[in-house]
Amino acid sequence: MLVVSGASGMLGSQIVLHALLAGGRSVRGLYRRPESLRAVQQSWAAQGHAELYTQVDWHQVDLEDALAVQEALHGADSVIHAAAIVSFRKKEEPMMRRLNPQISENIWLAALDEGVRHAMHISSVATLSADPKEPFISESSEQKRASLNAYGQSKYDAEMVAWRYAAEGLSMTVVHPTVIVGPSAWSDGSSLFPKTLAKGLPLVSGGSTGWVDVRDVAQFCVEHLYQERKQERYLLNGVNRSFHDVFRDLALDLGARPPRWIAPAALLAIAWRVERLRELLFGRKPSLTEDSVRAACAHTEYHVGKAKALGFAFRPWEETSRWVAEMHLQIHG
Repeated sequence: MLVVSGASGMLGSQIVLHALLAGGRSVRGLYRRPESLRAVQQSWAAQGHAELYTQVDWHQVDLEDALAVQEALHGADSVIHAAAIVSFRKKEEPMMRRLNPQISENIWLAALDEGVRHAMHISSVATLSADPKEPFISESSEQKRASLNAYGQSKYDAEMVAWRYAAEGLSMTVVHPTVIVGPSAWSDGSSLFPKTLAKGLPLVSGGSTGWVDVRDVAQFCVEHLYQERKQERYLLNGVNRSFHDVFRDLALDLGARPPRWIAPAALLAIAWRVERLRELLFGRKPSLTEDSVRAACAHTEYHVGKAKALGFAFRPWEETSRWVAEMHLQIHG
């Protein structure tokens, strides 16, 4: 049996779906809040696989509870850990720094105790440090914890837990996706991009980064969970592209007006400070933060080496953009 944590999220649910389509084993999906399963149903229905929802052993569990996690992994021979706390809010940093490593600890301790044979940890490119002497980031890039933002540090700490259990005997693979794009059924993360663009987004940041189709990440995870080569990490990136070009393509495929202007970095620096002040005064969740603005203004390029060496082919960006738009229109009309 394959167990997937974070199975009600965009990536986790896509991994579960690809595992079902691949066949050959039962799948247990771990989730925390019942209401989050609605987004899974919407996403799968839009993709034409609504009937597969009932084939999953959906298991509600608090991943902070080590005993509950142990029970949830009972009988598993394979585990993909896709659950994580993602936040760029200052007030949530202590919670995120604590929980991501703790959840990783609970998952991989239980996996080791249960004799799991195949383990995969979903990390992030946020754990990889840029080197001014190198033109791009790759699997061989250093991981300098001090150079990372709070989210990157929490994911780094969670990844180090995974590697520690790998040293104790778990057959581990770690993947580092770039910005994952997919169906807009969820109310946070990159799932918000199509919703925002459909309403009209006049300004975008001037930075660039890596982007990857959620189907590609899920497919890679399912295909390579059982490979013989273990204790390896893989960077997963479909394309390096500017925020302007990505949002322009998505807007056009949605039939919306594409962004017209690129916001100066100085303007965004003022904006995140205003948002921070509003959060402090009124408790409102900020639409921009210092870390998110820094990431949106940076020019970062990623090089995929190991995944392509295995013969894995990523979808062209144009195909991904059309599919994300199609999913949005099917889900939201």
